[in-house]
Amino acid sequence: MSGWNPPPAPGGPPGYGYGAPGPAYAPPPPPRRSSGAGLIIGLIIGIGLVLTVLVVVVVVVIGATSKHEIDTPSVAGGMSRDYSTESRISSQLNSQRSIIRRASGYRITDVKSAVYGSGSDKYLFVGGTGDFDEDDLYSTWRTAVNAEISSNVSTFTYPVSDAGGDGKAVCSTVRNRQSTVSTYSTAICAWSTGSSFGTVMPVPDGSSLSSSRNISYLTVASAMRRMRDDIES
Repeated sequence: MSGWNPPPAPGGPPGYGYGAPGPAYAPPPPPRRSSGAGLIIGLIIGIGLVLTVLVVVVVVVIGATSKHEIDTPSVAGGMSRDYSTESRISSQLNSQRSIIRRASGYRITDVKSAVYGSGSDKYLFVGGTGDFDEDDLYSTWRTAVNAEISSNVSTFTYPVSDAGGDGKAVCSTVRNRQSTVSTYSTAICAWSTGSSFGTVMPVPDGSSLSSSRNISYLTVASAMRRMRDDIES
């Protein structure tokens, strides 16, 4: 019969019959390409960390193996070199040389000395280079100072927290005990690194210790730090 369409197949969806077009199925999308940005960023961070570690290692190695030099320039710590005073204090110079040799375990070499002054403030520097153990400074310094002083002088040794650079520092007060009426006190300070050793002590401004002014070890330590900036390299 004309105009007659066959019924839909059993179980088929409505409108899905003989001759009817089937449902359109879109093809699956292509797989998503993973981005390489995360990998690149990770590599950059990793390389940066490696370079940072290498720089730290190099700095530590260079610092551990660096060698200091000692010189006696024309000016140190804002004070000028005083050649005339150097020529008249041979006794103090020899004593200070003896102390630093003993304190360094006789390992100090190329010992140099100079007097620097400004007005009435004058300081004798003695120092040199070598192979030292800065951790032993306190005990060796105290022993060396006590071995050099006379029986009528007392000493007391203090560790100094600020050496004016790397290494360790100490100061020993030196007090005259000859007179019960008036006493005189001064100090001698030192610093030590693995390769340098220096000492600083005021030069008496009078004809004898008892006629000189008292000087605190803190004052001498301050002068030592200022002088060290120009004496050590």
